[in-house]
Amino acid sequence: MIDWRWTEVDTLENQERWNEAKLLLIQNWRQNPNDLKGIIRLGFFCWYILVEEVPLGIKDVDFDEIETILNEVTHFGLANFMTNEDFLWCFGYMISLFPYYFGDYEYWEEKGISMLKRTYELCPDEQVYRYSYLGSFPNTDGKLKDEFYQLQAVLEDRFQGEGLLSEYFKNVWRS
Repeated sequence: MIDWRWTEVDTLENQERWNEAKLLLIQNWRQNPNDLKGIIRLGFFCWYILVEEVPLGIKDVDFDEIETILNEVTHFGLANFMTNEDFLWCFGYMISLFPYYFGDYEYWEEKGISMLKRTYELCPDEQVYRYSYLGSFPNTDGKLKDEFYQLQAVLEDRFQGEGLLSEYFKNVWRS
């Protein structure tokens, strides 16, 4: 389980200093290409900026660059971390939810769901992975009530920190 806390990035994200956070994340990735936490945080950051651009009124960010970075980090991760459950889970979640940010909709939607399935197969008792995979099927909301309550018990521990990634999942899945 990854400790998602990263004080410098968390602070910049919370202050909506998007370009500074982006630069710090990119710099970390370039200097430490095998830092899984850095790769996931960079990918999630780019995905979040693209997804929340309009609701948050994000301006002064080069969205084409953000999408390019998202695709670069995704392909890098696919080439290097396809056996890592944290990579499979987070990128599978992002891809399955908004596949059009990654390319061909149908291909990437299927790819995201298959990544979530693989994560679940690797760690069937890990509640976040289990809920993410089972929730990727249509019309499962009412059927996941017990899973949802079990997820609540692990949310705070699993998503420590105050960065976008931690806050996103705690808010999306909070009861």
